[in-house]
Formats: sequence, C-alpha cells, structure tokens
Amino acid sequence: MKKLLLFFVCLLLSGCIERETIDDLLIEAAKAYDLVEKGKIEGTALFPKYLADQSIENVTLSATASSSREVLERIERKSQLPLVRGGLEVVILGEDLAKDGIIDIADSLQRDASIGSRVYLVVSEGKGKTILEGQYGVKGNGIYIGNLIRQNVERRELPKTNLHLFLHDHFQKGKSPYLPIIKRLNNNTLEVTGVALFKDDKMIGKVDSDDMFFFKLLVDKFSEGSHVVKLGKGKARTEEKIEASVTSLRSVHDIEINQNSTPLEVIIKIKLKGIIKEFTGESLTPPKVKAVEKKMESDIKEVTEKLLKRFQKLGIDPAGIGQRQKHGVRGFDFKKWEESIYPNVKFKVKADVTIVESGTVE
Repeated sequence: MKKLLLFFVCLLLSGCIERETIDDLLIEAAKAYDLVEKGKIEGTALFPKYLADQSIENVTLSATASSSREVLERIERKSQLPLVRGGLEVVILGEDLAKDGIIDIADSLQRDASIGSRVYLVVSEGKGKTILEGQYGVKGNGIYIGNLIRQNVERRELPKTNLHLFLHDHFQKGKSPYLPIIKRLNNNTLEVTGVALFKDDKMIGKVDSDDMFFFKLLVDKFSEGSHVVKLGKGKARTEEKIEASVTSLRSVHDIEINQNSTPLEVIIKIKLKGIIKEFTGESLTPPKVKAVEKKMESDIKEVTEKLLKRFQKLGIDPAGIGQRQKHGVRGFDFKKWEESIYPNVKFKVKADVTIVESGTVE
C-alpha cells in the first residue's frame, strides 16, 4: 500500500515539471565580450542550430550595454526561443577588454548557477566576436574551441586553467592568474598563440608560443607533450642542424626558499623525463643522448630564469612563490613581500632531464 501511494505521489510531482525539447531552446555554447568604449561592452552569444541533414549552423546574437547582465537581457529580447546557458563551453574576452579588466564578467559567470565553474576563459587576439563568427569543425564552434583548449592543456604546452582556477588565483594573495590566448587564422582555423598574464584582473603582458613549454614547467606539470632540442650543426659536409624531438614528457617542479639568504634566494627544481622519438643526426649514440639531456637542462635553466625575472619586473607571480612563502613564514606581511622582498628575490633554476628511452642506440 505504501509503495502504491509513493508511486502516485511521484506521478503527480512529475506532472508539475515544465518540459522543454531541444528544438524549443537556444542552448548557448560559447560567448564573447568586447570593449566598445570605457564602461560599455558588447556581448555575443553563440548557439548551435541543428539542421535536418544533421549538420550544425552557428548562430550568433549580439547586444551592447554597460554590464554583462544587461547584455544578457538585451540578447534575450532578440531571441525567439528561451536561452539556456547550461551548455556553455567557453567565454572569449577581447584583448582590449582583457587589458581594461575582466573581474566583473568573471564574477557574474560564477554567480550564474547554470554555468559550470570549469568553463574556459580565453583571451582573443583582436575582437572575441570575430572568433565566434568563423566556421570550425562539424560539431559547432563552441565544442571546437573547448576541444582546442582541452587538447592543448592535456597534450601540449598550455597550463591548466578555467573559470574556477582564474578566480582562485585572482582572489588569493601570492599567485597571479593567467589565461590562454587564441587567434583566428582564417574562417576555419584557430590557434593557441600564447598565455595572457594578469595583474589583478588586467592583462599586462603575454608569454609567446615559443616560451609556453618553459612557462608550463614553472606553473603546472607535463603529463604528455613534446619539445625539440637543437644541438647545433653536424659534420662539415652538411650545414643542417641536428635536432632531437623529445616526446611523452613527464615533469614536476618544486620551489625551495632559502630563508637565511639576503636577498632572498628562490630555488626551483624541475625534473623531466621523456623519450627521443626523432633524431636528425646520422646516429644516436649514448653520448648524444647525454648531450640532448644536458642541452635541454641548459635551455630550461636559461629560459625559465629569464621568465621569472620578467615576472618580477612586471610585479606578478604566476609561479606562486609568494603563496609558498606565505605558508612557510609565521606572521607573513604581504605588503612588505610585494614592495621590498619579491622585487629583489634571486632566482636559481635547477633542471634534471632524463631520457628514459631513445629507440635504437648505437
């Protein structure tokens, strides 16, 4: 009897739920924000339209207002169907807006219960709206851009980042946030071109694509990826440079702070393991494997120390050195750290590269 009563109660409750089919909704897959003028932004929402032949048409709606909430309301007025934001994959921030400040938009996104905290935030070269107006892949632009970022995080040189991580780094002291930068190459292709560096919520610089490998070593860890090591020229009869492609990278880093040194010395230890998949020289001997390891260690030390000094001059700390110092010193004074200690820190990078496999070695 109780089971029968429970069945009827569930049946009545299910009838109270408003049902909507996918054809009666506009499911937002991506969004872009651009700075129009000081205090005014343009928002563009992207929706996939599913056609009868199972292809997808990318539809955009745009509006201009003084806040992201007002932009949303104005876009909704232009829509013939209800807007749903639960499928949002990525939010693109135009470069001018990123330089002006993005915390209001990021904060409004996290307050929207329908949007997941793992949605990607991305800075675009040029206008974000232009990115959404391309035609990428067959699954719709939103999924394409989301997959582009995800693939570069998991298999390439892009450090892990999303809305949650950006806000976490922004609101805590001792670590500066960063975001991916993408560029539209043509109507069908996008490319990750670097990493945007933020001081508070404003973009103040970038890490170029050539240095992204070394940046990820400092702020994240590799579980996969590849890097080309250039050893120099071969024998006299050829002018071609000898290169080794090290793949299947695995890396970890550790930060040590010498509290007794003046000025403060920060030692960053980077350990990396990889496999030589390609070698352009005549033969890959054990001495050449060692040469690859040493050259890669030298490259890591040189470029990462250069990056750390650049961050120091910009007054940012994406590696989280201040955060590490905060946990190691009782009564830590952040104001003193930022004004007089961090600007004078001496950096020392120690790299340990191990080639665990190199194919056929003579």
